[in-house]
Amino acid sequence: MAAACRQHIFSMQGEGQGRGNAGVVQVKFLWVVSMCCALLCIQYLPQSISAEPVLASSLGFCKTVPVLRGAPLHCCLPQPARKPIRFKYPTCESGGPPIIRERKPAHVVQNDPEYVRKYNLAYARMKALPDSDPRSFLNQWRVHCSFCNEAFKQREVPGPLGKATGVLLQVHYSWTFLPWHRMYLYYHERILADLIDDPTFALPFWNWDNQLDPIASMMPFMFLPNFPVNNSALLDANRNANHMPPKILYLGYNGRLEAEGKLNLTDEQIRYENLCVMYNQVATKISARSFLGGPYVAGTDNTAASVNVSAGETPGESGGMEIVHNVAHEWTGLINDPAHPDNEDMGNFIYAARDPIFYSHHSNVDRLWDVWKTIPDKVTIAGNRKRVDYTSSDFLDSEFTFFDENQDMVIVKIRDSLDNSKLGIKYTDVSEADNLWINYEPLPAHKPSQPWSPSEWPAVVPSGNNTISKVPASFRLERRAPTKKDLKGKGLKHTNQLQEDIVLERVRIPHSAYARFDVFINFPDANRETHLYMSEYVGTFTHLPSGMVDMSASVSQSSVTESNGMYRLFNIRYSVGQALRRLGIGDWNTDVVVTIVSKGVRKTSPTRDFYFSDIKQEFQ
Repeated sequence: MAAACRQHIFSMQGEGQGRGNAGVVQVKFLWVVSMCCALLCIQYLPQSISAEPVLASSLGFCKTVPVLRGAPLHCCLPQPARKPIRFKYPTCESGGPPIIRERKPAHVVQNDPEYVRKYNLAYARMKALPDSDPRSFLNQWRVHCSFCNEAFKQREVPGPLGKATGVLLQVHYSWTFLPWHRMYLYYHERILADLIDDPTFALPFWNWDNQLDPIASMMPFMFLPNFPVNNSALLDANRNANHMPPKILYLGYNGRLEAEGKLNLTDEQIRYENLCVMYNQVATKISARSFLGGPYVAGTDNTAASVNVSAGETPGESGGMEIVHNVAHEWTGLINDPAHPDNEDMGNFIYAARDPIFYSHHSNVDRLWDVWKTIPDKVTIAGNRKRVDYTSSDFLDSEFTFFDENQDMVIVKIRDSLDNSKLGIKYTDVSEADNLWINYEPLPAHKPSQPWSPSEWPAVVPSGNNTISKVPASFRLERRAPTKKDLKGKGLKHTNQLQEDIVLERVRIPHSAYARFDVFINFPDANRETHLYMSEYVGTFTHLPSGMVDMSASVSQSSVTESNGMYRLFNIRYSVGQALRRLGIGDWNTDVVVTIVSKGVRKTSPTRDFYFSDIKQEFQ
């Protein structure tokens, strides 16, 4: 770019003939310099501006959602009675700042009988609304069932009446996950508050990442039977009876090991592993891409079995927050029950929002998005990088529709969701507990009994069917130092502000499958029972089953094949810079061994291998 600009300037200077052309040359010179500077600035903007935001609405096309057992589900939403309206930030009646709703920890507010009565009354009234009312609990469930299971299609132009494209819509597996769920909660909460005529009412958050308070990560008591205050509207029959208090949510959870009787950790060990998972899935993710997820632009079908990368399409790419949130879903649902192959309710995106605990769980997920932005940089070598959301118009102008407390359909853009204070939402401070995982220090690196070299392990065969099976797989990865090219589009000035990642590319996972991969660096002995509170562990990927795209296949069977496009492609990103430094690897030219430990599948699922195309080093 700079060389081309210089060549253009010099050629223009050569065109001048005598003093009469000097002023013209000078003006041209300054113009070209300005253009070069502008182009260089654009080159290093945080995100490219391509104006292809995803546009979505519940109006128009809507298909049923297939399940593993039983008839496909109707998740379509009612038509609005009035013309859709654009989102406006809430204000008080006088036009000033909005009333603040403070979301408090569930394990704290469950000790307040008045709050539990209000909370239960709000859901009782929501469940009593007719099915035709978009505020009803049935339709609140359908919102998640439809937007999260490809019931709708993307639209070609802004607005809910825009013509639908041929591309199915999915708000998981990308940068839309956190913003969409924030606004889903926002309207769900406002409907509950309106039904009990209490504008200050706020959802509680299930503080499952909290390892400081003994009961915080247990399933909150107010959602369970035999609670001393009437909580009948907060109950759900499809929760795992084996995970009731005093069991604490285990973020390293593996249902198959539990079924085999091999998940025998003490509460202290679980808490240490939980801290390490949170540290790796949130604290080490400093880039927007690694935390929020990968881009999702108009025309890209990240639910498909094939992705045209050369045309700019990207496989699904969940961020660190979405991945760790999946574990709470899995742990709460009916896992390992042959009568419930869909692991309903919480363990499957189709059914999850039928359980009131879903909204408390997602309140904590939303809170952690706020926390992520405040975590100081201990990830990069520079140590001065800020955690910020994407800034591209593709991200900011993606739009969706929700029904509000007045039964109006509201058109919301992602840019509307980025500041909770503007939405009138705050969270009770639990930073003392947060700091335990933010400042977590894994155990020292293992010392191998025998010396070994990365050259002893094979490299991945690019574009091949590299296998992730029930036997851990180890691969050699060649590394390099970051260059200025790696800064492009990231809004950073120096390469020492970049985060080093390892990416598994184009991992193929059936829509109906549960999958979990734990990844270790330079620990090829890792297996399904290896503890996670160690320096070599760098993170986790989880995938929950959801609706299958291909409607021609039978959905009445308990086993689904990968034929007919019934699987997704994912990129899976692990942030490894801190781990490498802990392991004493400071030389960029030092190769490493990447070990992938598959902890899927469930006991009720067939044995299944997963395939991927490549492992790469990337910088974000």
